[in-house]
Amino acid sequence: MQAYDYEAVNAKGKTSKGTVMATSARAARRDLRARDLTPINMHAAADKKGQKTEKKVKEKVGKVKTKTLTQATRQLAILVEAGTPVSEALKVTALQFEGSPMRTSLLEVRRQILEGRRLSQAMSRDKTYSPLYCSMVASGEDSGQLGPVLTRLAGDLESAQKVRRKVLGATVYPIILSAVALVVITILMVTVVPKVVSQFDSFNQELPRLTKITIGISEWLQANGLWLVLGIALGVAVFLQAIKVRRFCLAVDRFVLKLPFIGNLNRDMNAARFARTMAGLLDSGTPVLTAMGTAKNTLRNLVMYEATDKVIEEVRGGSSVGGALKRHPVFPPLMIHMIASGEQGGDLGAMFAIAADYMESEFDSSTTIVLNLLEPAIIIFLGGVVMMIVAAIFLPILRLNTMSF
Repeated sequence: MQAYDYEAVNAKGKTSKGTVMATSARAARRDLRARDLTPINMHAAADKKGQKTEKKVKEKVGKVKTKTLTQATRQLAILVEAGTPVSEALKVTALQFEGSPMRTSLLEVRRQILEGRRLSQAMSRDKTYSPLYCSMVASGEDSGQLGPVLTRLAGDLESAQKVRRKVLGATVYPIILSAVALVVITILMVTVVPKVVSQFDSFNQELPRLTKITIGISEWLQANGLWLVLGIALGVAVFLQAIKVRRFCLAVDRFVLKLPFIGNLNRDMNAARFARTMAGLLDSGTPVLTAMGTAKNTLRNLVMYEATDKVIEEVRGGSSVGGALKRHPVFPPLMIHMIASGEQGGDLGAMFAIAADYMESEFDSSTTIVLNLLEPAIIIFLGGVVMMIVAAIFLPILRLNTMSF
């Protein structure tokens, strides 16, 4: 399918402009004539001058970035809440993303709506929109609150994007800093130390223990450094393959949850995402069981995912959500307490939203503290190692100078 911008006149001579999806320009003209429109100008949407280059066609295919989807959802929510018909809102939103796969996706959804499908049905046919996204849109359509649901969905996507950036900041930066530190130390041990140590052979003296240890590590790295790198690469590759096995993944996730500090961060991040999704679904009128079945797909920890499956079964059997969660305490205790209070007060969705806000705030504070402490810790470690190497090099020289007096 290709998007075509057109200018046409109707039977009364009135000119109109728009966009149509078709397999070819001829099919697009045929579609317009079926609507009693006579096309007077038409060109591929990728090129307003009618010059459809290969580069611009390639720009319209591919995966939509989360940031782009968030922006599109926000614009679509504003238009729908303002009373704009869904098909027109999709068209106006699509025109804001020229040269992006988002435009093609929105125009295809619009085409299916014009054929009689619901918005959620049209979106479910496109991989751009996750099952969770489509479920929330369907809930909004069923309850007649599509605008508020889209607004809530846009807010959830923005919150998720913020958490994702925080996670990247908490993991990527320390990894890069640690990698740089290891590279610097390795260069010193493999290139600098051997050149300096070669001068010690003429001393004919017993070398300090620190110097011997440093020389031993340097010689080992020179002899086995390549094998060490290959071993690490092989270990990473094996781990990435093994993590695809459910039993191994379950064991890893269970181990992560038991770690002193990282386990709490992982639990809070997953719980916040789950609670945020539950709040959005419940506020849009989705039944609790359906909402939990959809929201569990946001959990990236397999232990929490399987616990949620058991909670759903218990709730289906007549248990309360808070009571079932207490029997499978993989979620934060405060969240469980809030949910139980929300059930008693008859406002479960609001309590899920409050729990999500609290856990996101806790996660943000924790990661900020970690980043503020980790950077100087890595720098101090690197400085300490470099100082030990320098000391190992200068100790024999200082001893020789002492003996010469």
